[in-house]
Amino acid sequence: MMKADHHPSNPRTSYLEILSSYLVPRTSIYLLLLLLVLTSCRRDLWIYTDDLHQVQLLTDWSQATQRPGGMTWWFMSETTDGTNYHGTSGNVTQTWLGLPRDRYEGVVFDYSPSEYAHQEFTGMDSPKTALVRLLPAADQPQPDDILFGQQAVPGSMSGVPFNSTTGMYVVSAEPEVMNADTLRHRDIVTGYTSDHILWNERDKYESQEYLQTLRAQPKPLIWELKLRVHVKGIKYMGSVRGTIVGLTDGCWLVPMRHTSSTCMQRLDNWTRTSLTDSTGYISTTVHTFGLPDPEMPASSDMLTRSYSGEVIHTYTENLRVNLQFLLRDQVTVKNYQFNVGANHITIYDSRLEVDVELPIDFPNAPDLPEVDAVDTAGFGADVTPWDNGGQADTTM
Repeated sequence: MMKADHHPSNPRTSYLEILSSYLVPRTSIYLLLLLLVLTSCRRDLWIYTDDLHQVQLLTDWSQATQRPGGMTWWFMSETTDGTNYHGTSGNVTQTWLGLPRDRYEGVVFDYSPSEYAHQEFTGMDSPKTALVRLLPAADQPQPDDILFGQQAVPGSMSGVPFNSTTGMYVVSAEPEVMNADTLRHRDIVTGYTSDHILWNERDKYESQEYLQTLRAQPKPLIWELKLRVHVKGIKYMGSVRGTIVGLTDGCWLVPMRHTSSTCMQRLDNWTRTSLTDSTGYISTTVHTFGLPDPEMPASSDMLTRSYSGEVIHTYTENLRVNLQFLLRDQVTVKNYQFNVGANHITIYDSRLEVDVELPIDFPNAPDLPEVDAVDTAGFGADVTPWDNGGQADTTM
């Protein structure tokens, strides 16, 4: 009787078949497990809502200084601290806003914050802190106590920025022209409830027919200070430079009202006008945020309550003018300092202008002594013009 042979006649083929019988089921199991893992870890796909057009902003620049080449919109939530949305657009008449449903305080202004070199936008994440204020001038002057030091700022004016390293007060930059409008307590009632939605719900929002429109009309925000100082002996004057202390350092953007804090600004670009042989006046115009509003916080603080835009603005009419004359001999220097009150300050709210005039009888008004002009050795400075000698042809 023959025994059954349990060994295959072709060992190589049989071993492969046996191995396959084990591998195929196990590979299928691994693939199935991998699919289950991937499926269980799948996350929902979310998209930002910036390009879902449900709220549009229409802007009218007819009251502005000029139509700008760009604009910025900035909306801050009234209900959630720190939540804000903003953007800059080259289309200055119409743009779309990516705003979820909420209640906002909005500000619209020309250009973008980075395009302003003389003022900065701070605290823009909250209606309580949104502010535009002056930056320090890029070229701080050499120490001069009369114009920039302790003598230049009276003790009644506190809070003017001071540089303890130099012992001089900080000179603020002259603000660049700016136009702005505020949109108070605006409820966004269309669109979505957050700044991102599920991808598969996109069609639902895009199909909504209700469109909400906001309108803004920016107006000038920067004032002009016009200063005129009458001078005796004006013909002996060579040049003049000065500073003014007591102007506001910025504007709270939501209520559009000046800060109560003050700064120092330089007075340059003077014009001299002679009225008689011995009297006349000097004048200059500088850009400024205007006079301080005593009912508002300082720029280092924050708004503590809601301020209505319908109130009659009040201003602190208290300025200090510091002048330094270099006479025509280029050697003699005369310094003058004036505390100026409401009697010599005129405010024109409608055209954003502050006029300051110091008359000839103002206490200690400039009275320049007689000096010879430089290099004249005692001779008068008047020169008789030469007659026109006609044309002369020259042969080369």
